[in-house]
Amino acid sequence: MNRQIRRGVMLSLVAQATALLVNLVYTPLMIRILGQSEYGLYQLVQSVVNYLNLMNFGFSGAYISFYSREKAQGSEDGIARLNGMFLRVFLFIALLCVIAGAFMIRNIHLLGSRLTEADYATARILMILLVANLAVSFPNTAFTVYIAANERFVFKQSVTILLNVLIPLLSLPLLYMGKGSVGVVSVTLGLTVLRLTLNMTYALRKLRMRFLFGRFDKTLFASLFTFTFFIFLSDVVDQLNTNVDKFLLGRMMGTGAVAVYSVAFELKTYYTFYSWVVPEMFIPEANRAAVEGADPDRMTAIFTRIGRYNNTILLLVLTGFILLGKPFIALWAGPEYETSYPAAVILMLASYIPSVQTLGVTIQNARNMHRPRSVIYFLVACANVGISVLLIRRWGVTGTSLGTLLAVLAGHGVFMNLYYHFRIGLNVVTFWKTLLRWTLPAAGLCGICRLLIRNIPVHGWGTLLALAAGYALLYGILLWLIGLTADEKRWLRQKARRSGD
Repeated sequence: MNRQIRRGVMLSLVAQATALLVNLVYTPLMIRILGQSEYGLYQLVQSVVNYLNLMNFGFSGAYISFYSREKAQGSEDGIARLNGMFLRVFLFIALLCVIAGAFMIRNIHLLGSRLTEADYATARILMILLVANLAVSFPNTAFTVYIAANERFVFKQSVTILLNVLIPLLSLPLLYMGKGSVGVVSVTLGLTVLRLTLNMTYALRKLRMRFLFGRFDKTLFASLFTFTFFIFLSDVVDQLNTNVDKFLLGRMMGTGAVAVYSVAFELKTYYTFYSWVVPEMFIPEANRAAVEGADPDRMTAIFTRIGRYNNTILLLVLTGFILLGKPFIALWAGPEYETSYPAAVILMLASYIPSVQTLGVTIQNARNMHRPRSVIYFLVACANVGISVLLIRRWGVTGTSLGTLLAVLAGHGVFMNLYYHFRIGLNVVTFWKTLLRWTLPAAGLCGICRLLIRNIPVHGWGTLLALAAGYALLYGILLWLIGLTADEKRWLRQKARRSGD
């Protein structure tokens, strides 16, 4: 593992820890200051504008694969032409985003009949700022993917840490001054401009990023578009699974239900943060191995190794939340959000399988074998919309979460694993056997601890933190005894000796 990857992993952990800590403190303050109605409105408008993200058509996910091909051929001019095409494409997408955003703003009443005129006035301002924010973020992608392709993870994670810290430092004063959700979104826009400036400066000056524009290369674009179309379908699926629930709840139940669901979804997002901590550092390696035609055993080994790392972290968070999530939500967001607990657990369970298999998507894209996945996911996501409508009527917020779980189990759980095994050549039997050696003991520990603490009242942060620390200690002891391999224990001992010297 080279220095950039080692430091990148450490900084990524710091970035995720910083983001988690900041959001754990900042989000409940924002929820309380805004109130349930405005917080729900803010989340509803954001979920609608997020559909404009689909305009990237999957291009950002294709860059590293095309970059790796040009790099393998030693073509610096080829990389420069690729950069030129990507920048022009993203600038054009930014323009399309502004046009589509203007149409959405003119039709703001499509958000639903349960909003007041004051809600619509606020929603209109929020939508203008969020569309501008998204338009700025598109050209930034051209520089972000180049930095990632060059494996400059230290810079990338340093910028992430900086922005994570600046969000509450700039937003909270505006919230306390009464600027509300408009103040929050204004800060988001300002930080997106800052991110663009930092990434552009680093890529141009430090990495000497070159652009060749000249005549538009229609052949390269056609190849790129063919490659990205099915990534685009995957993005459609992600947007449907991520934002359609909030939109449906807003139209059918109002902003209060959107706020309750958003708390659950926010907690699920914190949970999935960790699924990319380690895999992100191995995306270039996985792309190189796939492009070079690495044998299935080597790809399975990479896939399984990263899956094991993810599984260890994700199970600690998931089982810990199952044990203590309900009192945590009551203390963190407020008693009126306790109904977010079952929805959050369901959403975390839905995220578990795709989270431990994050590297598989990169391998598929690099081998240009992502098309069937995209089609199946799209069909499943469309079915999810219909299922969610029925389940919202019956179980409200919990119902729409169940719709997401059913869709993910069908798409990621069943189809994707069959596809990995029989088409991609990844041995998912070996993968799941390796993961289950720790998953089953972790589930057993969670069940035993739930029986032990079920009669312990949790009315304050002191009790909650003590129980969480105790569970984490038991989890770590059991992991050491039966979860880690002999090589992993040996490596940890060596690290401990070096740190002690």
